[in-house]
Amino acid sequence: MGRLTFVFNQDKLKAENKTENDLLYPMRVLAQKHGIQETNNGVFELDGNNAFALLGGFVADITDEDHSYIKFLDKWELDVGGIVDDCIEDTLDWYREEGIMV
Repeated sequence: MGRLTFVFNQDKLKAENKTENDLLYPMRVLAQKHGIQETNNGVFELDGNNAFALLGGFVADITDEDHSYIKFLDKWELDVGGIVDDCIEDTLDWYREEGIMV
């Protein structure tokens, strides 16, 4: 079982005139295409061997496409089989390695 959880900072969203729906839209498109279930607002789950590839792939794709995406998140976790990755910290580490400023 794979689970990708998004918890947004409402103050930062409001300051930039964004909504959770704006930022969840790309994930919802991916979910619809690949049978990923949104079990609660901002919580996406998928069973099967490709859970890590699809859910983790979204993290890599969105943070490569939009470097500011993580600034709107208070919590962003990928849990696959009980192994939990902090997507914010992992992304910030990658940005530091690549010299990307956010």
